[in-house]
Amino acid sequence: MPALSTYASAFRDQAKRSLLQARFDGPGTAHVLLFDSTPWRSFHDNAVCLLPSSEQERSHRLRQTRHRDTYVIAHALWRLALGDLLGVEAMDVPLTSTADGRPQLEGTGYATSLSHSGAYVAIAISRTTSIGIDIEQSPPRAGLRDLTSVLCTPTEAAAVEQLPPEQRELALLSLWARKEALLKAFGVGLREAPTSIAADIGVTIEPPTSINATACRIHPLALPPGLIGALAAPPDITVVTLHRPTPPDTEGDRVES
Repeated sequence: MPALSTYASAFRDQAKRSLLQARFDGPGTAHVLLFDSTPWRSFHDNAVCLLPSSEQERSHRLRQTRHRDTYVIAHALWRLALGDLLGVEAMDVPLTSTADGRPQLEGTGYATSLSHSGAYVAIAISRTTSIGIDIEQSPPRAGLRDLTSVLCTPTEAAAVEQLPPEQRELALLSLWARKEALLKAFGVGLREAPTSIAADIGVTIEPPTSINATACRIHPLALPPGLIGALAAPPDITVVTLHRPTPPDTEGDRVES
């Protein structure tokens, strides 16, 4: 059986070629890496070697194979992109989480966030204090109308009701993505009810008074058909760039046991 480093380098080399054109630095800019994890699933055993034991254990707790594959590929590519930016190996990236699950890169000056929906994965990276990203499949797999009372502020609910019926589901999905991104950036998780925070576009949104967080603005993401997404970041972030890494071009680098 090949050595651990051989497994890790096989995936790393393939991923680095796919990420070749992506650059994740620049003042006032948030970078979003969007990819379909499906073409990468055959590299699961190679990619898992780049994850720390805590993330490997978390992947083992996922019951469905496709969920495990997406988790492993997402976190391995996340670490590779951050490692390239910070000049360290993937396993040495200082990526930790708060008690509410917000990713942290302590001591680096960068913020990062990850979201996935189905096989698609979105990763946000920026030189700023906090950031949040969310993507959702469109149309949603389940109806959202019953969630209006737990998702919308009164003003948002009224605005949705004024739309033609055929537009309401998409409007609710877009609002869901904006609120998820905002709650991630604020680092509050579900400690704050989504109904207590308006997720308007084009304005600066203050965090809940119960936490110490930076105000944010929401940026809708221009994603491929079938996906809806949003990014939340402090007002100093004015540009959002989208990177689409090329899928693996060959299986020749994949190491078999």
